[in-house]
Amino acid sequence: MKLPKLTNLSVTGTTVGDVHFPKVKLLLPFDGSNGATSTTDSSNANNSVTFVGTAQLSTAQSKFGGSSLLLDGNSDYIYIANDDLDFSSTESFTLEFWIYFNDIDDGNIVNFYSDYSGASNGMSIDKSTSNVLRAHNGDSTRITGTTTVSAGQWYHIALSGTSGSYKLFLNGTQEGSTSSNGFTGGTTNKYIGTFYWAGLGGAVRLVNGYIEDFRITKGEARYTSNFTPPTSAHLTSAGDVNKHIVVNSGADGVAIGTGGISQARIAKAWADIDGSQAAANMIASSYNISSITDNATGVFSFNFSTAMTDANYSAVTSLGLDGGLATSVASCKLQDKTTALTKVRCTYRSSGAATDYDYNIICLIVFGN
Repeated sequence: MKLPKLTNLSVTGTTVGDVHFPKVKLLLPFDGSNGATSTTDSSNANNSVTFVGTAQLSTAQSKFGGSSLLLDGNSDYIYIANDDLDFSSTESFTLEFWIYFNDIDDGNIVNFYSDYSGASNGMSIDKSTSNVLRAHNGDSTRITGTTTVSAGQWYHIALSGTSGSYKLFLNGTQEGSTSSNGFTGGTTNKYIGTFYWAGLGGAVRLVNGYIEDFRITKGEARYTSNFTPPTSAHLTSAGDVNKHIVVNSGADGVAIGTGGISQARIAKAWADIDGSQAAANMIASSYNISSITDNATGVFSFNFSTAMTDANYSAVTSLGLDGGLATSVASCKLQDKTTALTKVRCTYRSSGAATDYDYNIICLIVFGN
């Protein structure tokens, strides 16, 4: 049999996805018909969104997709009631959206306070009277931007970071940062387009303009330095890559997997960890792994961000040997697997019984339905 040349391999039917999509807790593209007063959360959380006043979708302005959320600056805003959109003071997150100001008057864009009358915590992003962006936590202004914004154009705004390092970006350029206490979110309604203060009658400082592609990623600081703003709408799935592999060997041509590679052969989770570190610092890189539990010497649980549909999956492990164990026989075996986690036990054997060991390179790949 003649082997095909690598130059004759091609990939078709590829679906590009967002590797951090399992961590997305809110995604509002604001796609829909002109005048619609409801929208769909495209994240897996499927949050319910409430339109207030004459807030509506509009096709008059759009960055992507043909429509956006229109707020008139008088009585319009929306809110989401979901405790899972709260952030702890040490948690990584990214909040981002596109905005088009019709009027540049002072307005509050995002308000994650339960109610400002109890502003010991909570987060907001607004535009000051001098038309620069600000990020607040509780009663304190944590970050003040330097670039003046104006009406009549689209801006990409992002607040991203983790405990001790938070950055505010405008069109991909860092506007400022803070190393102060972490940002937190209120535990009840999350408001978009207003500043909510019951003591002043509820919604005040309303936005006049359009908002699109509003996304919250919890547990991931997507932006840590200057970046190129998105050039298309945010992806709405983790994606399946390399669905079809076509081998074209000369004129005859042979197709492999023309019906698509089985989902069971697509990695559902993976991680590269250093077992010699504290559990919070073990993960070097990962996908769909939220944390590592250090159960005992050599025994680790890989906890999934998004649970498996069932426990009938397979997992593959590999190890990196420390220099002192070069003559030993290394082993990493599955101890348990559930929809929530995979547990492994890592050992070495030079003679006699196996000894549990915290290897500095432990890799896991999970394949499932």
